[in-house]
Amino acid sequence: MSCLITQSIPLNCIDAISGISTCYIGVDIVVSSTTLDSDNQITGLTGSGNLYQYSLAKDTANFVETANISNTNGTAFYSQAFTFNLQKLSADKRNQLLLLSRNRDIKIIFEDNNGQLWFMGKDRGGVTTSMTANSGTAPGDAQNYVVTITSDEKESVYALDSLTSINGITITTV
Repeated sequence: MSCLITQSIPLNCIDAISGISTCYIGVDIVVSSTTLDSDNQITGLTGSGNLYQYSLAKDTANFVETANISNTNGTAFYSQAFTFNLQKLSADKRNQLLLLSRNRDIKIIFEDNNGQLWFMGKDRGGVTTSMTANSGTAPGDAQNYVVTITSDEKESVYALDSLTSINGITITTV
């Protein structure tokens, strides 16, 4: 049987920090090939399209992945959800988020606060499933957009060794 486990999993040191530091979002990404190392981390990605950096304030974005496994149906897939906040309402942000919300194949590369890059929506892409604009009430309330992009993938989210592993895809940074 090809589903045998191959190693033990030790208890890690207490040295991780949660959260997302930055993300790169694209809607016209075509992945033509990927190279994986022995740990299934992407060490080479070739394709076309454009990724755009979204600047995120500290403690305002997260990623959640849920394994959906049905013994009865013999199926398994991974629901991925990336939620981020963009501070301060503006016409420019509104217009970009409106365009983003109309796409059906969103790809996201994000970096967690431990310096690890992850590639969400690699094969099936994601869609914007929620977007709110908040004006706030009191002077100290958040004035922001909160966006959630979700994707259902055959495989769990892939780790990416570095942005320099990406060939043919233009990355526009802030």
